[in-house]
Amino acid sequence: KFDLLIIDELGYLPMSRQARYNLFQLVNALYEYRSVIITTNKEFTAWGEFFHDDNVVVPIVDRLIHHSHIFIMGGESYRLRQKRQG
Repeated sequence: KFDLLIIDELGYLPMSRQARYNLFQLVNALYEYRSVIITTNKEFTAWGEFFHDDNVVVPIVDRLIHHSHIFIMGGESYRLRQKRQG
């Protein structure tokens, strides 16, 4: 049993049909029972690009943002900054 699920870099790669289905089932099962943290560099409006299925995006986002705290962090990539500093 776990209290928190962390999904890092959501949207970094396109999702297969099975992966979309699995994520929907996971989010649906955890909804209002467990905490979920998702990191992504994509705004909610761009999630259709990697999900390729708006019918799945809407209920996933709906469940994730209900009772949520959304942190939007801006700024330059620390990896890029380190590379520039050499």
